[in-house]
Amino acid sequence: MNNSKLNILFYLNRRTKNKKDKSVIFCRLTYNKKRKQFSTGLFINPDQWNSKQQYVKPPEPDSKYINSQLRVHS
Repeated sequence: MNNSKLNILFYLNRRTKNKKDKSVIFCRLTYNKKRKQFSTGLFINPDQWNSKQQYVKPPEPDSKYINSQLRVHS
């Protein structure tokens, strides 16, 4: 039996911001204790990020679109 589990985590790199003072959302995949992380290409105001729930809070203009892109379907 294979007990492998895939974990998906979205997080902000708050130290690096673009010219519009927005941070990029990163994705970290963990599978069989190996990690791969990459940029999603989505930028938001860091104050609008809920790290516990991993979603963008309004009034971020593109919050609905970004949240739909980050939604993990099981």
